[in-house]
Amino acid sequence: MCADPGGGYWNGLVLVVSRAFAILLLLAVLSGCTGGRVSIPVVNKSPDRVIPEAYQAAGGDSIYKIAWAFGLDYRDIAEWNNLDEPYAISEGQIIVLRQDGVKAVKDRPKSVVQVLPGKPEPQPVRQVSAQSTGTGKQVGFASSVGKWKWPAEGKLVMHYSPDKGINGIQIAGKEGSPVRATADGEVVYIGEGLRGYGKLIILKHSGNYVSAYAHNRDIQVTEGQKIGSGEQIATMGNSGTDTVKLHFEIRKSGNPVNPEPLLK
Repeated sequence: MCADPGGGYWNGLVLVVSRAFAILLLLAVLSGCTGGRVSIPVVNKSPDRVIPEAYQAAGGDSIYKIAWAFGLDYRDIAEWNNLDEPYAISEGQIIVLRQDGVKAVKDRPKSVVQVLPGKPEPQPVRQVSAQSTGTGKQVGFASSVGKWKWPAEGKLVMHYSPDKGINGIQIAGKEGSPVRATADGEVVYIGEGLRGYGKLIILKHSGNYVSAYAHNRDIQVTEGQKIGSGEQIATMGNSGTDTVKLHFEIRKSGNPVNPEPLLK
C-alpha cells in the first residue's frame, strides 16, 4: 500500500531526486567549462603572484627583459646571480628569480631544476577603443628641462589602472610620428620577445627607474646606446596590436608606477 502523499516518504524521495539532479547538472557544467583548452598566462602580475625560483634563459634574453616579464628589479636579479655590468647571460643559463631560490638552485644539478616556466610573457596589453576609455586629451612633449617628458604626441586614450591589468598609459597618434625618450637613459632592450608589446624598447634611467615603449614601427636606436631626454628613439606604429598607438610604462624598482603625475 502506498504511503500517505502528505507523509515523510514522498518528501524524502523528492529531496533525494533533487540532490541527484543538482549533482548531475553541476558535473555537466564543469565538463562543459573544461572541455576546451584553457589559456593560462605564464606570468601572473597580481600582487600575490608566485614567482618561480629560477628561469632558463632563451636566446636573445637579457636580465632587463626577464625582470620586466616577471615584474622584478633587474638589480636584484644581478645580485642573486652574481652578475656584474653589463650583466651578460647566455642561452640555457639558469637565472635565479628569488632570493630564497639561490641556495635551492645551487644545490641541485641543472638538469633537475623543475621550477622553470616557459618563455616569460606578461599578459597582453588590453585593447580598448579610444571611445571607451581615457579622456582623449591632447598630450605632447614637455618643454622644460629636468622633467619627465611625454614620449609621444597624440590623444591619451588609456590611463594607468593596475586593478584592470593596465600598467601604463596609451597614446593614440599618427603612424610614423616620433616616439621620444621620456628622460636621459640607456637602451637596455630592443625586441619582440614579450607577447603583447610588439616592437619594444626598454630604457634604463638613473636611480631606480626603467621605462618601456611598445608597439613601435621603426626602431632608431641600438642596445647600449646612451639617449638624451626628448631624443627620438622610434616611430609610432601598431606592432603587436590593431591600432596605431604607443603603450608607455614606467617602473620603479621593478614595480609599475603611474606615469601621468611624473609627466605633468
